[in-house]
Amino acid sequence: MPIRSTGSTRKPITPPTTPPVARTERTVLESLEADALRQRVRELESALQITTLALGRSEYRVQDLLRRLYGPKSDKIDPAQLALLSDQLDEDQALREVKPPVPAVPANPAKRRKGGGRRPAPAHLPIERIEIDLPEDENRGLIRIREEITEEIDYRPSQFIRRHLVRPVYVKPGNNTAPVIAPLPPRVIPQAGVGPGLLAHLLVSKYVDHLPLNRQQQMAARAGVDLPRQKLGRWVQTSAQLLLTVHEQLAERIRDSGYVQADETPVKVLDPDRGGRAAKAWLWTYHAPTADAIVFDFHRSRGRDSPKRFFPQQWQGALQSDGYKLYASLAKDRPGMTRFGCMAHCRRKVADAAKAGEPAAGPLLLAIGKLYALEKQAEALELDDHQRAALRYAKARPILKDLQRRFAALQATELPQSLLGKAARYALNRWPELARYAKAAYGHVRIDNNPVERGIRPTKLGLRNWLFIGHPNAGWRSAVIYSIVGTCKLINVNPEAYLAWVLPKLAAATTKTTDGLLPHDFAKRQLD
Repeated sequence: MPIRSTGSTRKPITPPTTPPVARTERTVLESLEADALRQRVRELESALQITTLALGRSEYRVQDLLRRLYGPKSDKIDPAQLALLSDQLDEDQALREVKPPVPAVPANPAKRRKGGGRRPAPAHLPIERIEIDLPEDENRGLIRIREEITEEIDYRPSQFIRRHLVRPVYVKPGNNTAPVIAPLPPRVIPQAGVGPGLLAHLLVSKYVDHLPLNRQQQMAARAGVDLPRQKLGRWVQTSAQLLLTVHEQLAERIRDSGYVQADETPVKVLDPDRGGRAAKAWLWTYHAPTADAIVFDFHRSRGRDSPKRFFPQQWQGALQSDGYKLYASLAKDRPGMTRFGCMAHCRRKVADAAKAGEPAAGPLLLAIGKLYALEKQAEALELDDHQRAALRYAKARPILKDLQRRFAALQATELPQSLLGKAARYALNRWPELARYAKAAYGHVRIDNNPVERGIRPTKLGLRNWLFIGHPNAGWRSAVIYSIVGTCKLINVNPEAYLAWVLPKLAAATTKTTDGLLPHDFAKRQLD
């Protein structure tokens, strides 16, 4: 019989389900594995970021070394490069509103010559007249009506001369007294047979034109004059001893100015205690921007000895320097010393970060550029110290506050070893000294220490030629002569003319007759 349907439906058979406990354990394991993977990804991303930054720093160091060896020595950044570093840069319209005065244009301005052309010879050059006439048989019967003059500039090699100091000798007739003769004028180096002009030329050739003594010996030999290098060295030594008086007077002038810029630069010196190998010594530099004087001091170390000796404990004034910690410790012992930083050093570190491609450096450089634009404005408008201080107080202080805020934000976000992190740390650690120049009482203080660095530059050029100082005991004479010629450069005085003038006066001077022998006194005599 057929089976009837009862109308009921059978439930489908389902596979056995996983117990709830097992399902929970698997979910927890999957979650833990996902967390571990995410953590690993974060670790790899962080390692990749650190590696990328390290690679960027390494590439920058290589490029920086190549630039130092072969490129221009400048920390300037192309404005187009800054535009690429940041797309959101604020513009300070206030700086553009104040423009330096435009010089008045004459009513009938002369047409400017476009390129080329022969300029007239300097009027102070002596004239040598050479007349080129027609042969006698051709000008017979002609009347001379005028002259046709063709001018050219020519050169004669340096010329040695023999000077005879002739002194007549007199006697009284019919008298047995000793002969009478005029005394010799004071000589720079008695019994050496050398005049002040040659000594001045020797010093300028070595310390301004950077010609070592052996090259000067060779040049003299080509002119038929035998000047052994040892003799030239003795002449330099004696001249430097005479110039010590001027060196001390320049140092006193710098201290009396009340505003000193200081820096130090390494030099190599042959040390007999090290088997003739070169050791490192230092030329300390002290520059007075308001007194137009610079002084070098040679020392074997970079310790406190030189600045401690230069600045008496009771000295009062402004000292501007880079971030070397010694200057801060020096100021602690001198209550009257006020320290100022160097904005150029701060800018240089930010520029290094910009050149390495760190985008956040762009706004910083533009802000620092605005500070320098204000200084150019003050210079173009020929503002005095009070007017410059007022301009800084009104416009530089807001820029400085914004800079400080930016540096603080970068220090909190950038890696400490990144170039930008180092720049932020450098600025914030020295911020009171960096921003102090914008206070109302310091209109005479410069924004940076660049003038003293420019004063050091001739010594670095000389090092490329004479490489090192021959003995530790000879370092002081380089410092003395660099001080003299460096000050002459500051006040646009011909150092060779000054040395030829001052050396005989120093040879004849006493302790009471050494006043009025500075390069500044020589410059006044030239104007009179």
